[in-house]
This record gives sequence, structure tokens and C-alpha cells, in this order.
Amino acid sequence: MGLNRSLRYHLIETGEVLERVRELILGVSGASGSRLALRALVLFTTSPEIDVLHLVVSRRALLVARDETSRGIKTAADFVAAAGLAPEFASRVRIHPSEAIDAPIASGSYRTLGMAVLPCSAGTLASIANGLSRGLLQRAADVCLKERRRLVLGLRETPLSLVHAENILRATQAGAVVAPVVPAFYAVATLDEAIDAYLLRVADLLSVSIETESYRWKGAP
Repeated sequence: MGLNRSLRYHLIETGEVLERVRELILGVSGASGSRLALRALVLFTTSPEIDVLHLVVSRRALLVARDETSRGIKTAADFVAAAGLAPEFASRVRIHPSEAIDAPIASGSYRTLGMAVLPCSAGTLASIANGLSRGLLQRAADVCLKERRRLVLGLRETPLSLVHAENILRATQAGAVVAPVVPAFYAVATLDEAIDAYLLRVADLLSVSIETESYRWKGAP
């Protein structure tokens, strides 16, 4: 991911060396797709390019996770535990309450690689597209847009209404990448494979390497 122009020119003129940022934000909204977010936790925390994964889980996301994965998920910490991370990788996760608008990631001066919202509900898309920072998840996304950092929204909605389409347009014009959760039918045979193939594409959009490379299209035999 390239540096913004003013910072790049500053580094050239001063000869300063900027240490590579190794922190990423993962937002989990209240759309269906808890398994997608749990798998993202595993793949992002085990990436050799990420030291810290900032996690924001909305209250509605916890409700969905209880229905889709485990009835024991009541907090964001429970959500992380459900991912089954090894201790050395679980230690890379920094949990931020969804109401904590004073968290570091709420400020543009705190540098990160960017942010992925997985899954992204239509309501979260609408908030981000229209600059409505109703909580930390939306605020962190807004920060990524204003600082020209990569923001990937894994939209979980179909069919799309005109309102959805217009919000996709707004978000895209603002600098986000709207990446609907669509399976790569040509490369997968199971739901788990479809999730990994999708997350590989998300990681590419964030310029991050993850440990699942077997789903890349290599051309017809």
C-alpha cells in the first residue's frame, strides 16, 4: 500500500526512514457471516506481516455469532476464544469495545495498514458511506477513508435495492473497496474453502500475505 503523497515527499526531502506499519483493523458487524469473521481472525493473526490486529465487534454481531456458531459467545473476548487461536497468536489481538470512540484507531494519527469489515451489513455500509460514525467500527472506517488507507467492506446482502446500490457508489467514491462475499466457484468445493478463497482476495486488497495460497487461478489445464 503506497504512502500518501505529502508524506512520501517529506521522507524523500528529509531522508527519514519510515518503519513499516504492521497493524490492521478488523470490524465485525451484525450481518450473517460469523464464520467468515472467525476465520479472518485466524488468518490475519497468523500472517507474518501483522503484529497487532485491532478488533471491534458490534453488539449485533455478537447476537448473530450466538445463533450461527456458539451460544456461549456473549462478549468480544468470547468471540476471539471461539476462533481457537494459539496463545502466541491470540496475544496479537487488541479488543476495543464498540462504544470506545477514544480508542487509538479512532484517530487518524494512529497509523494502521487499513481495515476490513467482515461481514459488513447493509446498515454499516450506509453509515460508512454517509459519514455517520455511530460507534467505533464506523469511526475507524471513517478514519481509514479520510487518511486514504485501504478499507474493504465484505458486504453481506442480496438482492440489492437502489438504496444499497447508491451506498455502494458513495462508499466507492469515498475510497472504500466494496467486496461482496461471493464464492469462487471455480476454485472451491466446500464452504470452508470458499471462505478461505474469499479472505485471500481480501488480504490481497489490503496488501497483506496470509497462509492460504492454494486458491489462486493459475489458468486452465
